[in-house]
Amino acid sequence: MYKPFLVAAVLSCFATPALADCKNPVTQLDMNQCAASDLARADAKLNANYKKLMTLLDANQKAEVKGVQLAWIKFKDLNCKFESSSAEGGSMQPLLRDSCLIDLTEARNKDILSWIESFGM
Repeated sequence: MYKPFLVAAVLSCFATPALADCKNPVTQLDMNQCAASDLARADAKLNANYKKLMTLLDANQKAEVKGVQLAWIKFKDLNCKFESSSAEGGSMQPLLRDSCLIDLTEARNKDILSWIESFGM
């Protein structure tokens, strides 16, 4: 009697959501998934450039950059939490937060790239 329900419940635990079409996102879920994906790419690019920068610096500079980067991460997270707070608990909040994080991460990446140019010469 409960066996079909149990089987369906167990199988639903293993179901994976469909990937969003990020060229033309339609639903809020699609937009949220696309923003999360864009953020992951921006973050990966930033991390790669940060690692590259660190190879160009001496021990003192590395310590300074690490401190600056940790402060920036804290700022970025708090800033975007605040910017998305108008949609607190709503389905749009992840999109607002991730869009903010993408903008700040891309701007930070430009800073890191300029440092790479400065110290790479």
